[in-house]
Amino acid sequence: MSATTKDASRVPLGDRLAWTLEQAAQVYSLDYKGLLIAVRHGDLDTFRAPNRDGRPGRRKVTRAAMDRWIKSMEE
Repeated sequence: MSATTKDASRVPLGDRLAWTLEQAAQVYSLDYKGLLIAVRHGDLDTFRAPNRDGRPGRRKVTRAAMDRWIKSMEE
């Protein structure tokens, strides 16, 4: 995770149900750019929850989506 990214959550990173792409890359020990390519090709499902202004927030990925994507790569 970059030094400019603030994370105010008290939940440990590995115990969360959703992450930003940077965090997911860190948790699964994957290349961030590889995750971006998978998202752009439609291989990895992401979502953008609204921020406090009602606009789409940062792109996030769920644990279930990451597990599905990794399993599909193993097959």
